[in-house]
Amino acid sequence: MQVLQTAALAVGLGMDAMSVSMAIGVRWHGPRQKLRLAWHMGLFQFFMPVLGWLAGRQLAGLFAEVGRVVAAGLLAILGGKMLCEAIRAQPGAVAERAEHAVETELHVNRRDPTRGWSLVGLSVATSIDALVAGVSLGLTGGEIWLRSLIIGLVAGLMALAGVCVGQRVGRALGTPAEIAGALILIGLAVSFLVL
Repeated sequence: MQVLQTAALAVGLGMDAMSVSMAIGVRWHGPRQKLRLAWHMGLFQFFMPVLGWLAGRQLAGLFAEVGRVVAAGLLAILGGKMLCEAIRAQPGAVAERAEHAVETELHVNRRDPTRGWSLVGLSVATSIDALVAGVSLGLTGGEIWLRSLIIGLVAGLMALAGVCVGQRVGRALGTPAEIAGALILIGLAVSFLVL
């Protein structure tokens, strides 16, 4: 069951990386740009749960009795936040915001957003949710390295897929992808309480 939970968590967390990559892929979809986006999104999605796990392990002693409930609560809050943001947005609004940010970057700095600090900023922004998920995993006492590896690989593949389809369907899939990711996280929160 842990493998299924990890896979579901990885897909839920990878939706942000995929949405941003689709928006970037509208304009920048060369082989190097695909590789850079997939690598960085996957790398940050790998490391952020580890950092969160370390923090969660420190807090686990304080929450020994209620660790699963706190972990489920964190995932439910995260999923609820993502769901509210997706529902409030117009179709494709997530992709449009990312595309607008990328276009602004291009006009101001005339640089490729898949390079330098722009790429680091995008990678951090899309992996903050993974940090929170890592805290939840630390509170439940779960093993982290294999889970983080799966999360990182899935996010990297989803980012690569996002860039590949970004030119054609990035705007159409932005909001449904976020809603799906939010529902997956809420489902995981419920599974932490039930299983």
